[in-house]
Parts: sequence; C-alpha cells; structure tokens
Amino acid sequence: MKEIKAQHYVDTVIFSIDHIIRNLKRELKQKIDSLNIGITGEQFVVLDTIDCFNEIYQQKLSELLMKDKSNTTRILKVLENKGLIARSAGNVNNRLVYFLHVTDKGKKIVSDNMPKIKQFITDIFENISDEEIDLLHVLSTKFQSDLSNIQDIN
Repeated sequence: MKEIKAQHYVDTVIFSIDHIIRNLKRELKQKIDSLNIGITGEQFVVLDTIDCFNEIYQQKLSELLMKDKSNTTRILKVLENKGLIARSAGNVNNRLVYFLHVTDKGKKIVSDNMPKIKQFITDIFENISDEEIDLLHVLSTKFQSDLSNIQDIN
C-alpha cells in the first residue's frame, strides 16, 4: 500500500483533482454561456450527453452526470419546453421509463457549437503534451476502476 505523505487534505491528489475538475467545469460552462445559444452551459452538457447515448433515461442520466434527480428533472423540463429533447416510453427491468432523445433542433445546437467547445478544450491543454494527456487518461481510468471496485465491495 502506498504511504500518503500529505499532512493535510489540501495536500492530497484527491483535493488537486477535485479543484481542477471544479475549475474546468466552471470555465467550460462559462464558455458555453458566452456562446449565447439560448441554453445554459449546464443544459448544453445534458443535451450533449443525451445525444451521446442511444437509449438513456433520467435515472441513468442523473447517475452519469452525478446530478440529483430534482436538478436533472428541472433541466430536462427546460430542454423539453424548448423543443430540444423528446421522451418516448419504454421498459427497463419491467419498469416503465421514458427514454430521452435529442430532436433535430437540439442536434443542430450541439453540432453548431461543438467545434467551438472542442477548440476551447484544446486550448486548455495547450501546454500539455499528447503523451501527458494519454498518461492522464490512463491514470484517471485506473482511479475510476479502483473506485468502482471499492463501491462493489461495499
């Protein structure tokens, strides 16, 4: 087992990762907000996530984005009222669920703005080499796997 050398929580890699992620999310949402696309950065992230998955329903979306059900419900209502998503009834484990789908109008918002968002993300990693990004991805995958294993045990 690795010895933790940090004397305080703020000296740990967990604190560093959390700090980086919170700042990245804040900056990304602000960037999306500045595009004036008619939805907030948070709503865009939800819209794009739904667009990524063929069959996703609210509970899975909440889990994936680590949002509580009431926050997810609020965002989905806004997107649905704007005509950016639609729901269709389906079954999962003999339970009625409503699958979420991005409408053509929603797909246009995602496709029109994704190049700008990709460029913003590219700019963030400007001073990090491809090898370092690959290593970061490998390490984050290992962290996630280890966390999943711990959760499975508990």
